[in-house]
Amino acid sequence: MTQPMPALIGHRGLPDKAPENTRASILAAKHHGIGWVEIDVTMAGDGSLVIMHDPDLRLFGQPDVRLADIGRKELQQVDAGSWFNPEFQGEPLLFLDELLSLVSELQLGLNLEIKINDDLETNRQVMAVYETLKHADLPTNQLLVSSFNHAALAQLRNLDNNVQIAPLFKTLPQTIPASLQQLQPVSVHCSQSRLTLQQAKQYASHYPLYCYTVNSAERFGELLQWGVSGIFCDHAHAPEMLNALTFHPSE
Repeated sequence: MTQPMPALIGHRGLPDKAPENTRASILAAKHHGIGWVEIDVTMAGDGSLVIMHDPDLRLFGQPDVRLADIGRKELQQVDAGSWFNPEFQGEPLLFLDELLSLVSELQLGLNLEIKINDDLETNRQVMAVYETLKHADLPTNQLLVSSFNHAALAQLRNLDNNVQIAPLFKTLPQTIPASLQQLQPVSVHCSQSRLTLQQAKQYASHYPLYCYTVNSAERFGELLQWGVSGIFCDHAHAPEMLNALTFHPSE
């Protein structure tokens, strides 16, 4: 079974070293030898595609400011680094076009997670992401798009039969949904905290299975033994994580 990504993927870049979902975090991942990063994208009110996890600015101390009410101009003024460490004061937010250029320049693989902004129309967001991805200088096998919103992924699949897609689950259904066949996923992603051995073996026999967010080397080794192909990790560069991979190589 072909695995679309390696066993260790940087979760939002390398958030142990730099503020998540920023240029600094992605550069840190590259510097520490991480080959793939998982990064979030969502939409602001003016249609801008910003690299963020939340639909508001709570992470930056402005919980009352919602993305749907602002645009790129306002987002460019956001300090996306001070909350993490004063040394990152003034770190700017990234936008999708900038992210794609950066990962192409660094020759990184990208798992782009579409965080559908519930304050805005879903189809508009999918179309905007797709139109931006069409102009990206990334090989097909270096880009994978995931989302908890499976309707969004279905729309993306209808737009492009070649894009690599992976549905996200908080809890895997007890039986593999028939709807997955229509999505034609290259992998399935789920929470490690709710995964059982039985589920892991069932799904991994049909699709490469990846788990979020795993920061324990012991748990990483256990998941590899269960047949999981890889994990999203906040310190994917750490020696103990690399050692777990050495002692428990994925099949």
